[in-house]
Amino acid sequence: MLRPIDLHNLEFKQVFRGYDREQVDEFVTKIVSEYEELYKQKQQLEEQIEELKQQASRYNGLEGTLQETLEFVRQSSRELKEAAEETAARIIEDAKREAARILENARREVADEIQQAREALVFRSRVRRQLEMQLLQILEQVRMLPKEDDSKEEAASASHPGSASAEALTVDTDEAP
Repeated sequence: MLRPIDLHNLEFKQVFRGYDREQVDEFVTKIVSEYEELYKQKQQLEEQIEELKQQASRYNGLEGTLQETLEFVRQSSRELKEAAEETAARIIEDAKREAARILENARREVADEIQQAREALVFRSRVRRQLEMQLLQILEQVRMLPKEDDSKEEAASASHPGSASAEALTVDTDEAP
C-alpha cells in the first residue's frame, strides 16, 4: 500500500507537450493531503478494530466465566433445593413420629385414668357393701338388746342430742354406688 510520503516524493518526467506542471503539482498536493487524511483514518480504524477484537476476546472470556458461574449457581441451587426437601421430609417424619408417640402416651394415660376410675368404683362398691353389712349387723345387735325404760332412752337422747336411736337407722341397699 502506498504511504502518503511516497505520494509526496513522487516525481513525473517532463515530456514535450505534457500537462501544466503547477496544476499537476497542485492536484498531487491535494491528493497527498487527502490521502494522508484517509491513511490516518485507516490506521485509527485498524487500531479501533484491534482494540475491539481485544474487548471481544475479553468479553468472550467473561462469557465463558459467566456461563460456568451460571451453571455452578444452577447446580448449587438444585443441591440446596434437594437438601431442603430432604430436611423438610426428615422434619415431617420426625414430627409424625413425635405426634404418634404423644398420641400413644395420651391414650395410655387415658386408659390408666379409666382403669383407676373403674378400680375406684369397684372399691367404693366394696366399701359400701361392707358398711351396709356392718350397719345391718349393728342394727341387728341393737334390736337384740333388752329393752330398757323409755325414760332412760329419752334421757340418753337428751344428753346426746346428736345420737339417734338404733331403730331409726335404716340402710337403703337399693341405692347405686
